[in-house]
Amino acid sequence: MEAVSDQDTSICTHCDRAIPAANIDLHYAHCSRKLEKCKVCGDMVPRKNAEDHYLRTHAPVSCSLCSETMERDILDIHKGENCPQRIVTCEFCEFPLPAIDLAEHQEVCGNRTELCHLCNKYVRLRERFSHEARCNGIQDSSVGTSKECERS
Repeated sequence: MEAVSDQDTSICTHCDRAIPAANIDLHYAHCSRKLEKCKVCGDMVPRKNAEDHYLRTHAPVSCSLCSETMERDILDIHKGENCPQRIVTCEFCEFPLPAIDLAEHQEVCGNRTELCHLCNKYVRLRERFSHEARCNGIQDSSVGTSKECERS
């Protein structure tokens, strides 16, 4: 069979596809009756599935965690990175809690103290890593705070 050249085609005004010129009238009749161009993405979808296409692909959805309404294509990013109700973990105690509560929780949790086994001083959890990096390990028989360790 011979390949169709550019001169032998016409563009369907309904679907914007190149159609063999000899078939354009029949194609257009079928295309305009059976297919519909999605007003959001421009895809050609069967008329009978147009509403389903919109609902599955473009209709706004609500986040199951916070009820915020958004486009479906950003829902996964929202739930993983932006949702105030997504579950995150405290860096100090590893307690899981909603992201919206994290700052307040860590403010309190980070002020708890733990005994440094190198210098025998109490260190705030929020300062633990920086303390360990500079702690000289000199043990003091009296138990003090990390503030005292820093001054000596």
